[in-house]
Amino acid sequence: MYEDFVDGTVYFSKEQKTMHLKLNVHLQNCTLHYLEGDKVMQADPRNVEMIQLGDVSFIYMNGELVRFIKAEEGVALVKLVKADLDELNKNTHGAYGMSTTSSSVNQIVSIGALGVSNLIYTRMRQERKEGKDLPLIEKYYFIFGDKIVEATRKEVEKSLGDNGKTKLKAFLKQNKIKWKEEASLIKLLEFFHQ
Repeated sequence: MYEDFVDGTVYFSKEQKTMHLKLNVHLQNCTLHYLEGDKVMQADPRNVEMIQLGDVSFIYMNGELVRFIKAEEGVALVKLVKADLDELNKNTHGAYGMSTTSSSVNQIVSIGALGVSNLIYTRMRQERKEGKDLPLIEKYYFIFGDKIVEATRKEVEKSLGDNGKTKLKAFLKQNKIKWKEEASLIKLLEFFHQ
């Protein structure tokens, strides 16, 4: 997720001590990676309560690391950022969308490291310099205790009863909620504790 490993803090849920490490978020598996010397290691998510990278917090949701946006009265808004490998495999650089040899040569992406830990960090950095940026998928979710609802109108309405749908419609209209804007989704947190 980050250009390079950054200083961060891992908070554990058990009696393990807090750790300060060089951290990064793996974009295919949405897992936490850290440096151990010159090796890239993957953290075991089972005991991780929260990760702090600068002013950004992350938590695990269904085994994937998500950015914690905000919580109000038991409802949290989180953002999942993941590599879009389907988009990466699309190649529309030639005539009629077909690949040409020259454009294929320039479409290098260092994905050998996807899903693998214990990599040599210096080799990974060199391969990344020779590649291109990964296309990303960004999705927002509301977490209600153990219940997770994708932050789309369809999914939120599906999670509500008829009375809730009517109230939601009025709230959306009154507050001019835009489902693809983070600020609007933060405002929508108010709806859930009315």
